[in-house]
Amino acid sequence: MIDKREFETIFRHHYDGMFRLARKMLGDDAESKDVVSDVFAHLLDSGKDLRADTLQSYLLTSVRNRCINLLVKKQRTQAVVVDLNTENTDRELLDDMYHYIDGQLPPLSQQVLRLRYQQGLKYREIAEALQVSEVTVHNHLSQSLKQLKDHFKSLGYGIK
Repeated sequence: MIDKREFETIFRHHYDGMFRLARKMLGDDAESKDVVSDVFAHLLDSGKDLRADTLQSYLLTSVRNRCINLLVKKQRTQAVVVDLNTENTDRELLDDMYHYIDGQLPPLSQQVLRLRYQQGLKYREIAEALQVSEVTVHNHLSQSLKQLKDHFKSLGYGIK
């Protein structure tokens, strides 16, 4: 189990390198800070005893893996969203999606979706506009998109 002083030392010594790796992979400061924080939170919660000679590799590998998972999740999320600027947009599907969003999703989820995909705002900007945390924005987006995907898949639309 890592004690508080040891954890603070590890944090101070490794944070910058972990952040730089996440920033290089994600291109976003806020998401990078979240990833690094998640790795440290997991380290603290796990109670693992890590060897000094493998600690840096463990932390950097953890950051890399979390970044990859986040990028894959974002890619899947974007595949579900219909590009509203495309001339070939299926108007019926788009109308059905708006109808579903307005009728089935909570008001906050509706706002988050519109700010993200109609106005193109980043998580941080949405969080500030709605006075919620970035985690709340992320949770509403991921849950709403999953719900949309599941609903339209069940209707036979070819959504991946």
